[in-house]
Amino acid sequence: MERYRETLNDGFLTYGHKKTIRTADKTVIGSEFFSEGKLAYKEMSARDSDYQLADIKSAKLDRKVKTLYPPSFRKINKNKLKIILNNTEYDVINVDSDATKSYLFFYLQEVGVSNERKD
Repeated sequence: MERYRETLNDGFLTYGHKKTIRTADKTVIGSEFFSEGKLAYKEMSARDSDYQLADIKSAKLDRKVKTLYPPSFRKINKNKLKIILNNTEYDVINVDSDATKSYLFFYLQEVGVSNERKD
């Protein structure tokens, strides 16, 4: 059976991490999102088991998206990533891959409006 690439044309998500912002005397004054890259995504419908997984982790599943599985993601903790989609910030509840390790499924919980830094 011949493999094919699925079209992921719902848009692009930005992934990265939040970093704490401190004053000179080390007082925390907030946090800022730092982008590490972009991935094309496809919006997916969530199943009952997806909602149960989020509930077990004391989270609320707001979106489920599918992306390609970049080789650089094989060595990072994908659950610690922050995602920006349409100027909205999301926490990653869980990340699964398909059987062939070609795609990732991100389970996302909305945090709020993004303050993405443009470097």
